[in-house]
Amino acid sequence: MINAPIFALHSSASNSGQWNQLAADLEGRFSVHAVDLPGYGRSPLTGDNSQNGAAFSAIPVIREIEALGRPVHLVGHSNGGGIAIKIALMRPDLVKSLTVYEPAAFHFLKAGNEVSKKLFGQIQLLAGVVSAAAADGDAAAGMHHFLDFWNEKGFWNSLPAQARDRFIGMIPSVMSDFANGFAETWQLKDLSKLEIPTLVMTGLESPEIAQHVSVEIAKALPNARIALLPELGHMAPVFLPEWINSRIFEHVANVERPVETVSWPERQAA
Repeated sequence: MINAPIFALHSSASNSGQWNQLAADLEGRFSVHAVDLPGYGRSPLTGDNSQNGAAFSAIPVIREIEALGRPVHLVGHSNGGGIAIKIALMRPDLVKSLTVYEPAAFHFLKAGNEVSKKLFGQIQLLAGVVSAAAADGDAAAGMHHFLDFWNEKGFWNSLPAQARDRFIGMIPSVMSDFANGFAETWQLKDLSKLEIPTLVMTGLESPEIAQHVSVEIAKALPNARIALLPELGHMAPVFLPEWINSRIFEHVANVERPVETVSWPERQAA
């Protein structure tokens, strides 16, 4: 397989298994590598405690990419998208293309306009609710707020007890994701140096902050396209992968073989 591999990073409260359908969809075209980010899954990477911000998770992922011996098509969803952007900033030589679905990169909003500052306050409030619930010994209430925010009201109540218990166990990792995200320091102007071909996706049924961050990041990247996807929400890569995976494939395939390099046979009259 001559195509560069795809390296995919999952969202908070998820694991590498969320990319199983992507691997199946692209079998025979692209190899898909997915890892469990620190705090998640059966074989989580070990975070780098010497680092602040998204680098806590980015450093161990960079080591995994280096082990492949070639640049990758980097894909990330939500928290994984924020980590993917950090990797691209730290090691652009390892990233052949970048695809992110609603990257969880909120820190730059506090230096933005009034809309950005308002949205930053909202995400700070959500993080505070999750942390306060955990401190009160009610992790269930914290994950209830977290999952209903990113999915829709009533999502938590629709879950079976076993799934709720699994999510309750993830609350320390979710809190760590928030803390690392808020500790990040890059600003939108720093993205202007990234010439990596990038696709940014956002669902038009997603929370306002997810759409806003996606648009701002796409505008700041010099070689980015944005896809505004009707009727999809924040968790579309998990629950509706058929709508997302085809976009990922289109982007990475075009980077591998740009349309302008394809020669078409000349037509001849019969």
